[in-house]
Amino acid sequence: MRTILSELRASLSRNTSMTISLIVTMTVSLLLAAIGLLMQSQAERTEQYFGDRLQLQVNLCTENSPAATCVGGAVTDEQKDAVQEALDTNPEVKSFDVRTPADNYERAEEVLGQSESGRQQLETVGPDSFPESYYVTLEDPQEFDGVVSQVSGMDGVGSVNSLRELLGPLFEILDNMRWVALTTSLLLVVAAILQVSNTIRMTAYARRREIGIMRLVGASSWHIQLPFLLESLLAALISAAFAALGVAAFMYVVVYGYLRTTLDQLTTWIRWQDAALVMGYTTGLAILLALIPTLVMTRKYLDV
Repeated sequence: MRTILSELRASLSRNTSMTISLIVTMTVSLLLAAIGLLMQSQAERTEQYFGDRLQLQVNLCTENSPAATCVGGAVTDEQKDAVQEALDTNPEVKSFDVRTPADNYERAEEVLGQSESGRQQLETVGPDSFPESYYVTLEDPQEFDGVVSQVSGMDGVGSVNSLRELLGPLFEILDNMRWVALTTSLLLVVAAILQVSNTIRMTAYARRREIGIMRLVGASSWHIQLPFLLESLLAALISAAFAALGVAAFMYVVVYGYLRTTLDQLTTWIRWQDAALVMGYTTGLAILLALIPTLVMTRKYLDV
């Protein structure tokens, strides 16, 4: 073991620049892969958050509603009862909550009050300008066409909005960011594999006399391969550690420092437990990226 560690130290000193380059490439690829996995986890959490909650928003008529079903002005009590009965009897509806115009105005204040233009819009309207709404939870989030077709044409209903359609751009952004991160990571993984192969080839050529002597004196295949494996494994573990630090910084600054404090009402954001799981995956990926190409290339270039 002392001899093997000595050979490892000598190899690292000879290939310092190549090792540093490999660590940088693997770190960036692992970090992008980790961010892609975090984006995937966030997309699933967001879809589950809204899938378990409100999928449809049924807005009743106000005095100024332009819909054809609001020609009589504001919704009447009889029309409210009819809409509630339709929601109660529809098998696709799990439950629904009623929000008064004052409730909707308060929620608008929370959203629009964050900017100057939004506050100016609120100055021109009051609670009476907002409709009474029913927020409908469905038995199956994917099955909402029946409820929409039934309720949207009823008198007193101004509009029916699908929150899944409204949140479609958010899911699209998350998906695009995930695929960009994973695609870039894949390209860098290929670059890391090629770099491992090139490092082994150059090291084997530089040490061809030593390897030949070791083979002549009866050194085993593992004794010859082990320094190369340890060198690759060391680079992989250092890369995984740097990638884990990058993930931790992303969670601390972006998720916990901004998203959870500024956009906490939008959805449930990923947690440290999700980040720890992703760190474990990327560490395993780093070890595989180091060991598999090294085993293949040492057998090819060392002829053992």
